[in-house]
Amino acid sequence: MINESIRDRCHINTNVDSDTFVGINCINGKIEICFPLGFELSGGSDKEIRKDIMLLIYTLASNSEKRLSEYSKVDQDTSKNIEPIQSYIYVIQDFMLNGWYKEIENCYSYGMKGKINWNRTIKREQPVVSNNEFFYLDFITKKTDVKQDELFKRVHSYCIKKSFDKMGWLYTSTNPIKEKIELDKKLFESVIIEKMNNTFNDKNRELFGHLLAIVRFCGDSDSVDYKYGTSNFEYIWEKMIDKVLGIKHKDFYFPKTYWKIDGQVYENNSLLPDTIMLYDDDIYVIDAKYYKYGWKRENKFLPESTSINKQITYGEYIATENKFKKMHGNKYNVYNVFIMPYNGNGTMTEYIGDAYGDWKKNDKTYEVVKGILLDTKKLMKVQRERNESIKEELVHIINENV
Repeated sequence: MINESIRDRCHINTNVDSDTFVGINCINGKIEICFPLGFELSGGSDKEIRKDIMLLIYTLASNSEKRLSEYSKVDQDTSKNIEPIQSYIYVIQDFMLNGWYKEIENCYSYGMKGKINWNRTIKREQPVVSNNEFFYLDFITKKTDVKQDELFKRVHSYCIKKSFDKMGWLYTSTNPIKEKIELDKKLFESVIIEKMNNTFNDKNRELFGHLLAIVRFCGDSDSVDYKYGTSNFEYIWEKMIDKVLGIKHKDFYFPKTYWKIDGQVYENNSLLPDTIMLYDDDIYVIDAKYYKYGWKRENKFLPESTSINKQITYGEYIATENKFKKMHGNKYNVYNVFIMPYNGNGTMTEYIGDAYGDWKKNDKTYEVVKGILLDTKKLMKVQRERNESIKEELVHIINENV
């Protein structure tokens, strides 16, 4: 990264051919930060770009890690052994703010040096009474000693060095730890775990947890190469939209199918819409599509017949089944929506048109699938901030185009 700005290392994913990776890729010490379709890099200084990178890391981390097992096509680089990027960042920021970890020990003794601890003095010492006034001849004072465990400092230093090797470029071009520190994984793990077991300080426990994640991940190699992210961002896109717009128990709305053979009934896997959104009395069936239409504006990048017919089937099932009428009454509407990424240049959403089939009259709300573009960066921010204003905007733009 020396002599190059962070912006020079940033790339907006096109999702064309092999240009599908979203995340951070470091090869031979050369960093490339790849953002998803529709993401708009901030203008101005590297400070603003750092915020974009932190948003990218948050998006990947909050929709990945253990959940990656749900995604059958997630990049092998992240699904097998996930680089603890957030731990590197935490350790760097903690070190820049607080330096090496130190233990503060309060020592109490008799004397005049130090701050008098009146609670202990009153409880333990007998006062002298003179002229109806109380006097203490001996005082218990408190002194604060700073202790530094040399073995733990070695562990901490190892993790600081690793963190700056991998993610220090976000902050500086130099590593504060110059010497090589050999990794003794079993020893380092046991030292950290012992510290964790002997403190109730939440901040210290958080630091120890990040140190442990780094030690457990790192091997004996000095390589600074790594890859953090996925070549299948469509699963992250679906996950974000479901988190921001959807309900938790959406399986209630899934239509089921069965086989009956020789009197025995077999249940098939349910049809699975990406997201079910409830707003006021209405139901929205949302299919998140990480398609290139918002970038290319070419019709070949729109959802095709299979997806359209599937959405109409979902909508018809929810609109006509009695169990939904019992739950929502008889006046609810069902809307079908495709949501695709784009760079809105400050605008959250854009309505692009309707998808429908010639096998329906298209006079019911669910028989027409609304095509909506959603700004990628704004969605990532909304997910982080847990802001529900996006629901209102989506409902508004759909109602405007019914």
